[in-house]
Amino acid sequence: MIRLELRGFHTMYHDTALAFLKKGYQVIPLSRKTGNPIIKFKDIPITEEIIKSVNWFNCDYALLMRGVWAIDIDTHNMDVTIAEGLKFLLRSQKADLLSVLSTDQNDYGLDGYSSILRSEYRRELINNFNNTFLELTASGGMHVLFKKREDIPYAQKIGVMPGIDIKANENNYVKIFPSEGREVLQAVKELPYYDGIFEQEVFKPKQQIITQYFSDSLPTSLNGSHEGKEAYDRIITGTCMNRNDDLFKASCWAIENNQSLADLMVIIGTVKGRDVFTQEEFERTIESARRKVNYVTIGT
Repeated sequence: MIRLELRGFHTMYHDTALAFLKKGYQVIPLSRKTGNPIIKFKDIPITEEIIKSVNWFNCDYALLMRGVWAIDIDTHNMDVTIAEGLKFLLRSQKADLLSVLSTDQNDYGLDGYSSILRSEYRRELINNFNNTFLELTASGGMHVLFKKREDIPYAQKIGVMPGIDIKANENNYVKIFPSEGREVLQAVKELPYYDGIFEQEVFKPKQQIITQYFSDSLPTSLNGSHEGKEAYDRIITGTCMNRNDDLFKASCWAIENNQSLADLMVIIGTVKGRDVFTQEEFERTIESARRKVNYVTIGT
């Protein structure tokens, strides 16, 4: 199982990481104190030698998106009571719960789950969720993992829908069981490929990318009322609610308008529920924004 057949491993140190590697998955250690990786890993294969050279004590496990990709469902904007109730129901009903939930019952207040329920691909997504590895986060969010295909240009997609991020870059990662605050909701013997249109559409290359964040395509000349400027101001003033979405919008706007990205670093260390926004997350989102702006500039 992508648990991943870890039941026989009672030592929570490098043996667990080696068990992942034996199954074909690369994991890196995250400091439980900072939430950041404690080793360099960008474009570096995580080998048995590297794993054994690391002190894994007091570390969590981060699964690199190498050979796999993840749908990351957030609950940062969900009412805490609703989130706890949803966690209870998900533990018993798993993905089947999404077949009977209605966003209307909670005034669209289910954050990333609302996006799944309102998506044109709802039935397809739920069918795929029922057949793969599901992991529940401490805040009631979910990680859904799939095997990568050879012919699809996978990439990170922040805010592909409200409360939904796609982790698919080779250097992206998700914190995974047996880390603190993670529990296996549904295990599988082997990760399946995603079956359906959503995967093809979300990773489809476009000559000109029109993001869901902006009313116009980049790199249109922007003004003070632009969504990116508003997101920039929210971060600076400490009033942002969806940190990944706002940081991505703000970064794109700042890059286009030669504004300081350093000012956005105030978001590092902010806490939503139990989730601390790390420097690693900040750097990945900035990098994604740079690629987005540069790609659109070249493609138009």
